[in-house]
Amino acid sequence: MKQFVLACFLALSVGLAQQDIAPDSPALKAAQAALEAGRNEEAATAFEEILATNYTSYSAHFGLGLALYRLGDFKGARFEFTQLTQLAPGRFEGWYNLGVTLERLGQPAESAKALSTALDVGNKAKLEPEALRPAYLGLAKALRDQGQYDKVADFLQEAIKKYPSDPDLTYLMAESFYRAGRPLEALPPAYSLLMVENMKVNAVLLVADIYFAQDLPERAVRELDRVLQTVTEPASRAQLLLKKSTLVSGKAKLDILAEAARLDPRLWQASYNLGIIKLQAGDAKGALEALKAAYASAPEEPKVLLGMASAYDRLGQAAEAGRYASLAASSAQGGDKADALTIQGKSAYTQRKFEDANSALSQAVVIKPTSGSAWLYLGLSQYALADYRGAAGSLEKALNLEPSSSTAANLGAAYLALKMFPDAERVLTYATTKDSSNAVAWYNLGWALRSLARETEAQRAWRRALELGYAPARSLVR
Repeated sequence: MKQFVLACFLALSVGLAQQDIAPDSPALKAAQAALEAGRNEEAATAFEEILATNYTSYSAHFGLGLALYRLGDFKGARFEFTQLTQLAPGRFEGWYNLGVTLERLGQPAESAKALSTALDVGNKAKLEPEALRPAYLGLAKALRDQGQYDKVADFLQEAIKKYPSDPDLTYLMAESFYRAGRPLEALPPAYSLLMVENMKVNAVLLVADIYFAQDLPERAVRELDRVLQTVTEPASRAQLLLKKSTLVSGKAKLDILAEAARLDPRLWQASYNLGIIKLQAGDAKGALEALKAAYASAPEEPKVLLGMASAYDRLGQAAEAGRYASLAASSAQGGDKADALTIQGKSAYTQRKFEDANSALSQAVVIKPTSGSAWLYLGLSQYALADYRGAAGSLEKALNLEPSSSTAANLGAAYLALKMFPDAERVLTYATTKDSSNAVAWYNLGWALRSLARETEAQRAWRRALELGYAPARSLVR
């Protein structure tokens, strides 16, 4: 979907406030010249010096706010633009620029209030529609960021009367109708944008989303194909193909994603999705190739890092899997973070770094307690650290979540270490029943049976272990 940002700051456009410094002041002219030349630190210092002796100077507060904003000091800019609204509450640009700054500070509710006031002030001052347009866009975005899609749609329905052919406002209105669950109201404005050259790609992506949400994926594909026939720019075609790939399956999906990645290597989502599909199909080498392409464009994207870790893990390259998993875990959230920690822990365990494994996996199971793999490797790490009680608890959870012969065999070993012989006999019998070729499970079962004074059955278990090639059983067989 198209992403909108608030327009840049408005310049000082109306008469100076009564308490302002004279516009021909050498100090003010020098400060403004530095600002216009992009020497923002110099400008900020100069405006502060003016305010030290002329604190009520509207022009100096405005210039300082703009310089601070450009320097990335949004809190400082917010303070200066707030001063403007105090000095001259009836002026549009103070409220507008305050709204822009609040948006950058991640305060959409406060931004919306400031921008709403800016529009009220601007309309009362009978400013030209073009001067007010950035505030309409900014207020719509601030409301959208709060999830108030119904309010945005209704607000823009009124605004569009003043700007009947404005493509940005029209798109925001259509998208807001869609997100508010009003698809029939979204389609007319969205279709009107298909005729606008620089908007048709975003418009058809929205149209496709609407049809898909109505359980009409074939209709969505046809609309995308119509626009694809008219679009030649590679990056735009790649965006359309990426969307189309979500509506088809099988080989067609792979082919479309491969073409999208070829057209625009910077579109990491195409390479990433291609890699994940190949990984799920068991093609770890092909997956890694695609994921490397995604990594080249988005080296800090947690999903890409996790995909790389998963591919290396499937290929048995523990060190590389651990490296990418660690990077992913540092920035991922939720389930992705848990999966990254699981691979990180598995990698550490494989490399016999048991303390590191225990640390990562302990975090993983807190975030995602339903992960059988995380519990399994946590249990194995605890066993390696001689924490048999902890190992038994973790392996019990792993066996309940993802029953398997190997997990049961490891749990049996933990029970043996704890001298819990009936429990060991039970799970090891389960392990050998599920997989009669597990020699170690047969060997351990023999010890559990001997400890329960069932020597004949123990001998049978050890003979089976020896038949399967497990040499330590040789000295026990009579």
